Amino acid sequence: MRIAFIRGAAFLLLAPLLGAVMLATAHGAEANLCRLNVTPLRFGKYNPFVPGVARGNGSITYNCTTSSPISIGLEHGISASPLTRVMTQGPTPLAYNLYLDAACTMIWGNGTDGTQMFRDPAPAPNSNITVPIYGCIPAGQRSSVLGIYGDNFIVTIHY
Repeated sequence: MRIAFIRGAAFLLLAPLLGAVMLATAHGAEANLCRLNVTPLRFGKYNPFVPGVARGNGSITYNCTTSSPISIGLEHGISASPLTRVMTQGPTPLAYNLYLDAACTMIWGNGTDGTQMFRDPAPAPNSNITVPIYGCIPAGQRSSVLGIYGDNFIVTIHY
């Protein structure tokens, strides 16, 4: 797992579909310490012949020491855009996406290209707050490769 810090009140966390924990401190008048935990996002078995979208769930839990507004974005991982995410088994892709809602209508991205970010204007200080990540795989994707497909995506928190 790679972790990168950026300046200001934000940090990035490369989160596999499995999970990660990270701490960061903001630089400013009032120091803020935030902790993130990304739980596994799992879809289970995907059958292209079953009608309907295959769904998976994961979550992000955050805990910050102050009640400052935060936003959490999900970058695109190995895909070219958060609008068209893919997971792969070797060179073989399988399209999917990550959403803020269970109906899979609001793509969770970095706030660009029509994607949305999770926002909390006043998180309770020193409290674990869990936000679900909804994953959907469109039906009918036929792949010539059976096996475990995976992707990594970057979780960004701004505070």
